[in-house]
Amino acid sequence: MRYLEAYQKVNDALEWLIAGVAGLLVLVIVALPFVSAAVRYATGEGYTWLAELPPQLVPWVVFPLLGVVLRHDGHIAVDVLPHYLKGRRLTLLRAAVLGACVIAAAAFAIFGVNTVLFFRQLGQMSTTEIEFPLWVLYLSYPLGFILAANFALESLLRELGGKRRARHAPAAT
Repeated sequence: MRYLEAYQKVNDALEWLIAGVAGLLVLVIVALPFVSAAVRYATGEGYTWLAELPPQLVPWVVFPLLGVVLRHDGHIAVDVLPHYLKGRRLTLLRAAVLGACVIAAAAFAIFGVNTVLFFRQLGQMSTTEIEFPLWVLYLSYPLGFILAANFALESLLRELGGKRRARHAPAAT
């Protein structure tokens, strides 16, 4: 169990980092349209990249946060069986769902890495005002699913070890 506690502490720090970076990116995404308008008003000229950047940053917020949301049971779900199951049966159901999440997230991560490598080999560049390799945009996908697989594995191990988190997102009524 000491390993699980150490693993949880590492993931606590990782979650803190992900949430912090995501928060900063959201700040940038929200601020850039204002900056664009202010620059256009002050100088009479607009810069296209100020409008192009926010949509390109959204995947870097969404995909890394997948695992954080999963870790806290904050995902969208239709919970029918958990309301009828108790004890060991509920633990087995949650373990099966979390095991499926680990496998699915790992599969998406593997396919995402292959896709990023493929786009890197193609050498395509973005068609934006500031050019960058297109694969950089797609890198958020496998990174997010690697993190999701990691957090799902931690949740699975906690579930099997009887250490389920007390703070769960409230279920819809």
